[in-house]
Amino acid sequence: MSLSNIFLFLFHLALIILMCWMGWQDWKTREVSNALSIPLAMFGLVGLIFRLSIGEPLAQISLVVVVVLTAVALRNWMGGADWKALVGLWGLWPLAGFTSIVCAGLFGAGAVLWTRNRNITFPAVCVFAIACVLTLAGEVSIMSLIKA
Repeated sequence: MSLSNIFLFLFHLALIILMCWMGWQDWKTREVSNALSIPLAMFGLVGLIFRLSIGEPLAQISLVVVVVLTAVALRNWMGGADWKALVGLWGLWPLAGFTSIVCAGLFGAGAVLWTRNRNITFPAVCVFAIACVLTLAGEVSIMSLIKA
């Protein structure tokens, strides 16, 4: 594994630790501390702006997703902590942001089918944390296959 892969692994591991902490809070209290979620969102926005400035191809897609997520949050279709977590992930680790949205969508669809209640709520940050762990596991398995 190269030095850049080790740095990337440690960065993603730190994000997972933060997401798991936030997910635990969401599971226990159905609220996430602003002291955790606001810095994540701000760093995500800074990361997105940086990625846009260097011309990263996925940064434009991330910007579109963040704008759509903002519109969804303003319509009260998702919680504030969910929005801040997703903005942070899309800005800092787009693959984990994508995986989190897909996993939350599948979990939500399953919850609606299970309970037959279209207005069911669930602690989505927990699902985001699990999705981040799965994303890192996939990245590590791919990194281990590549011989540098």
